[in-house]
Amino acid sequence: MRRDYRLYELNDEEFESLVVQVCVRWLGPGVTPFAPGRDGGRDGKFHGKANCFPSAAEPLVGHCVLQAKHVAAPNKSCSDQDFERLLKKEHPKIVALVEAQICDHYIVFTNRKLTGGADKKLIKELMKLGLKSAYIIGTERLHLALNDHAGIRDGLPNRNDTAPFRFIPDDLVEVVGALHDYADSSDTPAFDSAHDFDTIKLREQKNKVNGLSADYYQEIIINGSMPHFPRIEDFLKNPRNKPFASLYHDAADELKRKILANRSKFPTFDDVFAFMCEEIQTKRAALRGKRRLVSILLHYMYCNCDIGSKDASAALDISDAHA
Repeated sequence: MRRDYRLYELNDEEFESLVVQVCVRWLGPGVTPFAPGRDGGRDGKFHGKANCFPSAAEPLVGHCVLQAKHVAAPNKSCSDQDFERLLKKEHPKIVALVEAQICDHYIVFTNRKLTGGADKKLIKELMKLGLKSAYIIGTERLHLALNDHAGIRDGLPNRNDTAPFRFIPDDLVEVVGALHDYADSSDTPAFDSAHDFDTIKLREQKNKVNGLSADYYQEIIINGSMPHFPRIEDFLKNPRNKPFASLYHDAADELKRKILANRSKFPTFDDVFAFMCEEIQTKRAALRGKRRLVSILLHYMYCNCDIGSKDASAALDISDAHA
């Protein structure tokens, strides 16, 4: 039976650490961990004769440059256009490294599924840059490496997690702090009624699709959180807050994908909200005096359709999982 190590649950740094540990086995102890480059990119490096990659009979020799491309989603593929664009952005840097004679072999590690067609096409493009060899290591190959190396496998950060899914709350904590300061400033309007949100795209249909109870929606969201929504909308649309709006949308995108991937683990969406609030509020020091804004911001995400499903077929998946 295939084992799923849920690599999409790792953050970028944890995935890079995994790649380094695998490369130490495949290439050798001389692997240099990932570090920021002058262009903002992060490369790992190795110089010498590899232990056993791509095979013990014909190991790589020379300068190897390692790249880690992590995505926080379980169903991404190397055939996706966004992955092709990511690699193309690396092409100028690869050319410069080749010309400087410090990149003979280029190895990309990703937690995306790798198909044969995508492998051939992308490697062909990489080889045009003057490399001696290029490799793309997808989630299937990484799973095999984890099967082979118990030491790496048992050290995965999510190995013993009992939580339904993992996410990093730091971006949302920063948004909550900025929103709190914005709400306290004297030049912003007072909170107003937000019942207009109750007419936007969701209501009974969306709540049914996501499994949100009528009581929670009426008592907690409409009566408790909605009156604060205009201030959040004003905050996110204010040009001065563009950096925080970007953090908000990045966090919402991560949560949306992880909720969809793990929705069957929760009896209701009420429980999804409870779980997210609890995880974010572990940052107690940073949220002192601001904790109430956490649930308000999450409810805004839901009512603004930034999280939660709008596909009616999801209701069947949820009900089937808890039948």
